[in-house]
Amino acid sequence: MDIVATDKHIDRPGPFSIKAIASALAAVGVVVVGVLVAAYQTCGFEGCPAVEQVAGFVPDEASIVLDRDGREVDKLYRVRRVVVGLDSLPEHVPQAFIATEDRNFYDHSGVDLPRVVGAAWRNLRTRGIAEGFSTITMQVARNVFPDRLPMRDRTLNRKIAEIRVARQIESRYHKDEILELYMNQIYFGAGAWGIEAAAQEYFGKSATELTLAEAALIAGLPQAPSRLNPRENMEGALERRQTVLRRMEGSGFIDAEQAAEVEPELGRSRVESPARAPHFVEQVRRTLQEQLGDEVYTGGFRIHTTLDLDAQEAVERELSSQLEGIEAGRYGYFAHPSYNAVVSDTSRVVESATTPYIQGAAVVMDVHTGDVLALVGGRDFEDSKFNRATQAKRQPGSAFKPFVYAAAIQAGYPPSLVLDDTPYRLVRNGQVWEPRNYGGSYAGDITMRQALVHSKNVATVRLAEQVGLGRTISVARQLGINSDIPHFPSVAIGAAEVTLLEMVTAYSAFAALGQRPEPRFITRVTDRHDRTIWQASPRTQNALPRDVSFLTVDLMRDVVNQGTGAPIRTAGFRAPAAGKTGTTNESADVWFLGMTPAVAAGIWIGMDERQQIMPHATGGRLAAPVWGRAMRNISAGDGDWSPPPGVERHQVDAFGNVVAANCPTYGELREEYFLSGTVSAFDCPGLRHGYDTLDFDQYEIDSQDWWRALRERIMGPDTLQDTLPPDPATPPDTVTRPDTIIRPPGADTGQATPARPDTSRPPEPLGRPVRPDTSGGGGVRTSTT
Repeated sequence: MDIVATDKHIDRPGPFSIKAIASALAAVGVVVVGVLVAAYQTCGFEGCPAVEQVAGFVPDEASIVLDRDGREVDKLYRVRRVVVGLDSLPEHVPQAFIATEDRNFYDHSGVDLPRVVGAAWRNLRTRGIAEGFSTITMQVARNVFPDRLPMRDRTLNRKIAEIRVARQIESRYHKDEILELYMNQIYFGAGAWGIEAAAQEYFGKSATELTLAEAALIAGLPQAPSRLNPRENMEGALERRQTVLRRMEGSGFIDAEQAAEVEPELGRSRVESPARAPHFVEQVRRTLQEQLGDEVYTGGFRIHTTLDLDAQEAVERELSSQLEGIEAGRYGYFAHPSYNAVVSDTSRVVESATTPYIQGAAVVMDVHTGDVLALVGGRDFEDSKFNRATQAKRQPGSAFKPFVYAAAIQAGYPPSLVLDDTPYRLVRNGQVWEPRNYGGSYAGDITMRQALVHSKNVATVRLAEQVGLGRTISVARQLGINSDIPHFPSVAIGAAEVTLLEMVTAYSAFAALGQRPEPRFITRVTDRHDRTIWQASPRTQNALPRDVSFLTVDLMRDVVNQGTGAPIRTAGFRAPAAGKTGTTNESADVWFLGMTPAVAAGIWIGMDERQQIMPHATGGRLAAPVWGRAMRNISAGDGDWSPPPGVERHQVDAFGNVVAANCPTYGELREEYFLSGTVSAFDCPGLRHGYDTLDFDQYEIDSQDWWRALRERIMGPDTLQDTLPPDPATPPDTVTRPDTIIRPPGADTGQATPARPDTSRPPEPLGRPVRPDTSGGGGVRTSTT
């Protein structure tokens, strides 16, 4: 077979084709470079942000709540950050961040080119993102302009823009300024933004106090804040810390000996502790939210408050100890669940602001400024944020009685007035109301002073009738009780529902001799440059005459010295004080309201749902000792009250008769205070013939005429009648009672003619069901006697 050779041409690439491909590639390269250059110049084709904003950039910063002595109490924040200056930090703190995040920080101009090349090569080899090359300046650019350089956008376009902005920042700002901004911006996990917040979160100290070991641990957290959180992953956090130390050694910041001296374990991590004065801080937050809006969480303000941390801790300690003692049965059988048992029950479902365990509240106030020095709104803020000092309305029981006695004194009734403390029965619209004294005992004839000292209910109700219930309500309003006060006779012994803060405000007005202060929680708010942007000056109002206030306070001094408030003396408080106990029906609420010439304080103890605390619970047994023990640490001595102008002092006998020359006396003599002009002249008429020859009937008429003339001269005609008109739809009261005027033979007591009983409304029913106060966040309302 012949083989025929053919001359077949096979085409191969020639020089022209190679040149064409090279040209095409070059053209593509030029286009790519051009695009990259354009992207660089325009920061990703969207235009570059104005880096001048960096100078005015103010990172969101938590506002710090300070007590009256400048001690930190808490922070208000949405982003928990506190800005610190770079020059205030130990040298090893910034060094740890530079060694870890950007070892050539002081040598590059925003972009570390050798690091870029190295990262690109390693990423190419691993076909992924094995290493980044962001410098500290690039991270600042992202933080300052998060909308233009979003972290979630992991594209080349964003990276080019980030490089461009970083170079611009470097050309305009000093390296230390950039580093300071970075360290105050970065996130460290656990809600902590910035080095100061991180130091407080993990070590319970300022960043200015961080050791080398602590600084190295914190500097390692930004890589993965959640994964490396030392509370969640101690092993990982310590391993990362060793990496930081090695890098610090490699950068020449520390030597091998220093690195080796760092303890292998974490020195100490902060032990979580309850927030200080949480109900007080919440009150501050609500106030400033209304005044400053959301900026209170981001403005880095310094909030100067009236809180005294020492007073707060003393009240919290003593109240907590008392509640634990009640639960332990130190005061008798206690049938309710304990706090520890309730909060440790993991199956418990919290459905309301009320709690099943015993609660307590306290307020301490400066009587002259209204500054709230301490406030306890409940036992556990985390378990129940409801504030029982400012939101809960409870019946104060006998703690309301000083308003009745102040109204009587203002009406001209002397403290020596003899009242009738015998069984009393009021019938209205077919309903019968019979107030009783605690324990069921009655004193018979008793002076106004002794009736308050021993907290006699019946005598107080009769006194309120004589003075006029409307006058009593008016006095309570003037002294700061803003809650609704129903026009019922039972109001005289504490049936109205009030807050503890209102009561402490009113007692502060007594202590300040008639000047009612407005409660104040915040004195001023300053910005980052210590400029005052908001302030609240003390505000007071003349609520009661000084002489009337003094006489009322003097009555309450005897309450704590020899009456139901004496347990504060047993508790060790010896300084001059005045006050009043309060116990509601069925021992559901117990109170003690007390004051010195400088400070007033109130204690309330009870169950959220109205029920008996325990048998025989009283304000004297349970609340007064807390007041006494706490006040030993708050007010060692504030002087004493001095009689103001308009007050006279006279000797009186056991029946309250003012002792005059050559007149007989009855029982032990003592000194009593009177309003000027309320003591009648008396020359013992008829005594030369003996008491049997005295025309007492004519004397009684003369005495009543004198009293009527005196009261009309002081207050005008008919001012002792009830200031609120009776309801015409309500029939007149039916009252069964003996004459309330008690006169020993031959005594000029200056007694008042009984006023007509109040007929405007039926008596309040006693012991109605509990209802949550939804308007105030879940408050609990109760009834009383």
